[in-house]
Amino acid sequence: MNYTQAFAISSAGMTVERTRVEVAALNLANANTVGTVDGTLYRPMRVIAQSAFGAAIDQGLATPTVTIESSQQPPRMVYEPGHPLANARGFVAYAAVDSAAEMMTLMSAMRSYEANLAAMNTSRSLALKTLEIGGGQ
Repeated sequence: MNYTQAFAISSAGMTVERTRVEVAALNLANANTVGTVDGTLYRPMRVIAQSAFGAAIDQGLATPTVTIESSQQPPRMVYEPGHPLANARGFVAYAAVDSAAEMMTLMSAMRSYEANLAAMNTSRSLALKTLEIGGGQ
């Protein structure tokens, strides 16, 4: 494995974690939304990262692929009879966003991003040290 492969793998990991942060931020931003203009309710999303198996692993390039899926959880019903969008029984449907879970996702993504960055910096340092050894002759 050369250093460019290590950089590419770390970069792919950081891209996955950045996507997780973006999706968690979007979910948190919509945690207290009632509905969209057309009357549909926001569905929380989640990131599914999968490793590609097969020949890529043999080459050391098993970078993850990312898909984003919408949750099928029912809306969070809150009793607010005075709300303009309340139903006949006085309940308002909010997006089924779990704020605590989204905060955990943010923290986990931040730590994983930092780990990938540390791996990339270690590879960079090793490459620079190798160049120093070769240039000293």
